[in-house]
Amino acid sequence: MSLSADLTCLQGSRGAEREAALATLEKQLICPICLEIFNKPVVILPCEHNLCRKCANELYQPSLFHARTTMLVNSGRFRCPSCRQEVVLDRHGVYGLQRNLLVENIIDIYKEEINSTRPLPPPSPPPPAHTTCSDHEGEKVNIYCLTCQVPTCSLCKVFGAHQSCEVAPLSAIYQQQKDQLSEGVASLSAFSDKVQTLISELEETCRHIEENCSTQKQSVCEKFNRMFSILEERQKAMTQRITSEQEEKTGHARALVRCYGDSMAANSRLAESAASSMEEPNMAAFVQVSGSRFLRVRVKAASASGPSETLRPGYERLSLYRFNFSEQERALKSIDFIKGSTSPPTLKRLSSDWFKCRGCAGYGLLLE
Repeated sequence: MSLSADLTCLQGSRGAEREAALATLEKQLICPICLEIFNKPVVILPCEHNLCRKCANELYQPSLFHARTTMLVNSGRFRCPSCRQEVVLDRHGVYGLQRNLLVENIIDIYKEEINSTRPLPPPSPPPPAHTTCSDHEGEKVNIYCLTCQVPTCSLCKVFGAHQSCEVAPLSAIYQQQKDQLSEGVASLSAFSDKVQTLISELEETCRHIEENCSTQKQSVCEKFNRMFSILEERQKAMTQRITSEQEEKTGHARALVRCYGDSMAANSRLAESAASSMEEPNMAAFVQVSGSRFLRVRVKAASASGPSETLRPGYERLSLYRFNFSEQERALKSIDFIKGSTSPPTLKRLSSDWFKCRGCAGYGLLLE
């Protein structure tokens, strides 16, 4: 149920129903940070949830130095405690968030309804019109002792403990110290804005570093892949040359094996024919046919002939394909980034002095 509907239900109810409506409306007006009724002004977040401006400022302010809450806070950002949606603030901080005037009006009506149904507390005593001196009863504190640096009254200057002290009108000291404090607050606010700007710049620098790192890694990998490709091409070409030599020599040797094998088969057949003719019992027939000059000449020629070609000693060696990659190995091992191509960033102080970070033990340094 919305706040407007709860308010309408409250205005049209009586008795126990009115008390229930008040309790329901009160639950809608509880701040999720301080767990109290919203304090004015009430700011509305982009997710349409509400916070006291003081509570929202407490969530935002730790982002300048150190998160003092359990909420996720980081450089002008925090998460809504109701829905966890990230809220991004501009340079105005929580003062850049819009006020929820509707909720503030409902809070006023709610408080009027509460006051109308509950007895009023006894009136508190009115505050004193002015501060009086502790040493002189009823005497107004109207001067400031510059020597002792305490406010006092005129009687203390004339008759009391501050007779020999230098004094000044309290109103002048009040205005002077108020102006000094106002200047300090303004200076602190400007300093906080400056730190916030530097934090944003550092975060942007971190993002650029990550992007540049990814680009450089990709470039290095591409260069190495190119070198791997060249090495693979050279390996393929050199092994192909060795393979060609192997096929050539192996083919020649196998051709000789086939040639000598054919010769041995022919000689075997010739030997079988001669042995068969020697078994002829008839001498005339043996001399006329088997022992003819032609057969004897063939056997003699076959037994006297040798291999027409032999392989030279060391034919199987591949001494022509020697290689030495020691120089290339040294070159590969020396691959590195070019020296002196970049210089490391220098550090500078913030303003005239370093600032002590509240969230760490060291001093903060800023990149130029």
